[in-house]
Amino acid sequence: MEMKKVSTCIDGLDEVLGGGFPAGHVVLLSGLPGTMKSSLSYAILQRNAKERGAKCLYVSLEQTRKSLEDQMAAMGFDVEGVRGDVHILDVGTIQKEVGRSATKPWMEFLRRTLTTRRDIDGVDLVVLDSLEALEVLAKFTDRRTELFQFFEWLRDLGATTIVLGEAASEAPFLGLEAPLPRRDETFLADGILELKMHPISDVEIQRRLRVTKMRGSHHKTGFQALVFEDGRFQVMPVISP
Repeated sequence: MEMKKVSTCIDGLDEVLGGGFPAGHVVLLSGLPGTMKSSLSYAILQRNAKERGAKCLYVSLEQTRKSLEDQMAAMGFDVEGVRGDVHILDVGTIQKEVGRSATKPWMEFLRRTLTTRRDIDGVDLVVLDSLEALEVLAKFTDRRTELFQFFEWLRDLGATTIVLGEAASEAPFLGLEAPLPRRDETFLADGILELKMHPISDVEIQRRLRVTKMRGSHHKTGFQALVFEDGRFQVMPVISP
């Protein structure tokens, strides 16, 4: 039986993925700062909400909701038009609810919040930004075990989840090397999308995307150009070397 796919609604990306994200999968989106991880993931939510009526949740553990919305609006995304379908849960809200003297662990509150959101409004797509912030806030003691349990819980939630992660690089000053996700999440995630910045001349840099893993899909494995113009992303074959 063919696995159900969730469209990214990003021009050219579904073709690279072999039809979209497999429904219910946890996908790691890895890249260095500046590779537009947050913007691409928000674009996937925004266009799914606008074109498919999908219920989406963006969990921002590094920015406030206002900061994220202002950033996305400045880039040309229709934030107001999808406000009812793209809900943003930010770290400030979580910290306020948990409280300094809370008896319940941070991760338990996050799970309860996401479960409540699913039960009340439904959740089709979730973005978690970012894995590194989650690790700090939740105070992981056994990283691999706790990530395994959390990823399994995300699958049980029933939504398709994009988890953002910072990549390591052999050339962090330039940010030009292919991203290298940490080993734990590469094994535990169902899929991996890598973003990088590639020099195409002495003065020009091109953003590129590669699908290195996607369980249940016949996906392309080579790098593709990731172009952003007028508030829209497009994935296309690389022409320049």
